[in-house]
Amino acid sequence: MSERWKFQIKKGVIWGLMVSFIMATLDMIDMTFEDAFLSRKNLIRIFIMVVCGIFIVGYYSWKKKIKSEKLD
Repeated sequence: MSERWKFQIKKGVIWGLMVSFIMATLDMIDMTFEDAFLSRKNLIRIFIMVVCGIFIVGYYSWKKKIKSEKLD
């Protein structure tokens, strides 16, 4: 696996899990812990956030990293 994909997966998974955790925590205002964290809706949201994180956040983070390395 290339360095780029390793970087994108690492950044994307971290971002996706953090965002999903924050959203589930905010959902706890209206729901129980089980409904907010262990529901099917939340698991789908985690999956979507991680995939988006890998392909969107990871991609732009990689571009920023490459750009900053070229400037040095």
